[in-house]
Amino acid sequence: MARTALTPQALTRAGAELVLGAVDAAASPNGKSFPTNGREVVVIKNADSGSHTCMIPVSPAAAPDGLTVTGRVITVPAGKTFVAGPFGPEYRQADGSVYLNWTAPRA
Repeated sequence: MARTALTPQALTRAGAELVLGAVDAAASPNGKSFPTNGREVVVIKNADSGSHTCMIPVSPAAAPDGLTVTGRVITVPAGKTFVAGPFGPEYRQADGSVYLNWTAPRA
């Protein structure tokens, strides 16, 4: 299944409305991606009644000497909103994006 690309939102000094993308059952485990320059953050809102986990994998190219490097795991409790990032070059995949993988679909 192909990833769904997110469109980064630009911040302004005047303020900007936060528009969140939805995660559905079809998004698990290969969910979203967004282009990165290393300065972006991601907002993860969990409106479900149980906790959900987002895994942000490290690029295979960032693993030294063929070692396995684990990605960032973010567990968001029920009803909470987390902000994470920015994500440096070690998270940039071959297509220039950061990947967001969900361990379970939202109910």
